Amino acid sequence: MTPLAISPPRSTPEPDISSIPQDAATIPSSDTPQALTVCIYVNKQANLGPYLDRKKVQQLPDHFGPERPAAALQQAVQACIDCALQQKVVFSLIRQGYGGEMVSVSASFEGKQHLQSLLVVNSIGYILRFLKKLCRSLLCDNLFSNQPFQQHSAVTESHEGYENRRVEAGRLLDHLGLKIS
Repeated sequence: MTPLAISPPRSTPEPDISSIPQDAATIPSSDTPQALTVCIYVNKQANLGPYLDRKKVQQLPDHFGPERPAAALQQAVQACIDCALQQKVVFSLIRQGYGGEMVSVSASFEGKQHLQSLLVVNSIGYILRFLKKLCRSLLCDNLFSNQPFQQHSAVTESHEGYENRRVEAGRLLDHLGLKIS
């Protein structure tokens, strides 16, 4: 067995250690990577279901963030509460979390301010799943996404869909012998 060399020969250049990952404890605070951020886009042309007010949804920003996942989640859920036709109903559909990092949302009903805490996991996937479940509870489709919505095409599709339904309704009324007044 040959002994290991303790020092490299002088002709070998020093290795470049700048690309080697370092333990976070050894990285100066100015070099720490940026915190994970998420941007949640709002589809103002979404089917809002029976719980959300379209006029209020139209007044929302086009997106929440880029923010830490906890802040983006809080803003999106609070927006649902603020856009509710009846805050009590929407507030009751939100599942409270326990333990870990928490954010709070609030609603005003029955003359009182109510708070609810949401568990936050710093994961974009978790945030999107939470919002998808909330939208399912609110009976609204595609209200939030991590990708921008094509607002113009959504309006066109919505108008075409409306026209198709109006024509079908007219045919049904004609078939039944009824007229629209």
